[in-house]
Order: sequence, then structure tokens, then C-alpha cells
Amino acid sequence: MSSSAIETRLCDFLVSDVFADKLARPLEPDNPLFELGVIDSLAVVKTVAYCEEQFEVEIPDEELIPENFVTVRAIAELIERLRSVAR
Repeated sequence: MSSSAIETRLCDFLVSDVFADKLARPLEPDNPLFELGVIDSLAVVKTVAYCEEQFEVEIPDEELIPENFVTVRAIAELIERLRSVAR
């Protein structure tokens, strides 16, 4: 699965299941999630659970740092990195 496909699926998930009506505009891969004020610790937990299930990765505790969740692109890069290590 390509990086852009992961980003698209993550954006769709975040908009529909996490942010709901909190966004006034479409979510782009480079939008700063924390600065938009739509991501918090519960949203990170939901996102981790989604990623582990949908992309078949295990996100270790040491990867649960803000830098890995600052944008959709950062989350997609984390998933790609974890998937490449698992192969």
C-alpha cells in the first residue's frame, strides 16, 4: 500500500470517526493536528487502535510520541516504517 493510500485512509478515518464536526475544512496530510485543536490523548488512542487493526502493525509504547502524530503524513510514515521492519 502506498503512502498516499495510507494518508487517504487515515484522513477519512480521522474526519469521520475522531474529529466528526470539529473541522471546518477538509483534512490534508500536512495539516498540524495538534494546532487545529482536534487531536487529544483519546484521539491518539483511537488512531493507534485503528492503525494497528487496519494496517496490521503494532505500535510500541516508545513510538507514542507527539512527533509521530503531529500530521497525517507523520502517522503514515510511522506505519510505513513499522511495516518495513516487520517484513
